[in-house]
Amino acid sequence: MKKFILNVILLTTLILVSCSENDPYISFNDSSAAVPDAISQFDNSNFGIYKGIFVGSSGTILVNINNNGLISVSLTIDGVTYPFTTNVSVTENQQTEITFAYQNNSFTFTVEADGSNPLITNVSIEGHPDASIIVVKENSSYVANLYEGTYEGVGQNNDAGTFNAIVFNNEVYVLYKSTVYGSTSNASGAVDGNAISGVSSMGTVFTGNIDNDVMNGTWTTTQSNENGIWSLTRSDVSY
Repeated sequence: MKKFILNVILLTTLILVSCSENDPYISFNDSSAAVPDAISQFDNSNFGIYKGIFVGSSGTILVNINNNGLISVSLTIDGVTYPFTTNVSVTENQQTEITFAYQNNSFTFTVEADGSNPLITNVSIEGHPDASIIVVKENSSYVANLYEGTYEGVGQNNDAGTFNAIVFNNEVYVLYKSTVYGSTSNASGAVDGNAISGVSSMGTVFTGNIDNDVMNGTWTTTQSNENGIWSLTRSDVSY
């Protein structure tokens, strides 16, 4: 069933990224249209705004590295926001590694000097074993929109779990976790207008549509005769 989730990701990918090339500030869903939190001064710097998704239940994260002169983190899990902090100072345009903590919880954030390859590792969150987080660096032209949702199988396929995604600049990044098997995986993809369609390397076909802040669709793996549905809703983040 891992391949199911991986494919779902591709599908999500396609569905998520509908930013207009002519107006980068407007996302595909009109109701979520917004100006990015990131400012142009830090578009190619380690400073700026990083947004992402959490699985291990479900949540979102915003990492602010001196975008407004402060270093802060808002990690929201199941609707509750936790303010992670650090005593580390950061120099602009240098490779960065920071350990953030809140009570007995912690994680490590790293990024290159130009803001590329942001990673969150060593995630330790009480009550959420094997939790994972992925992030992207937002820039002043495109909002990083975050979505939370679920997937499930139908018929003889009983797999199900958390299915979260980031939609950013015509790309989609997915992080999902099976509540049946306990496995966590990620994937990426793209979107074409309102329609979502894709085929994984395993032969799983996904189709779907975006309607304002909601994305949903179906998946089918012909060789194993498995199929199911997925659904995501946009989540707001702020700092």
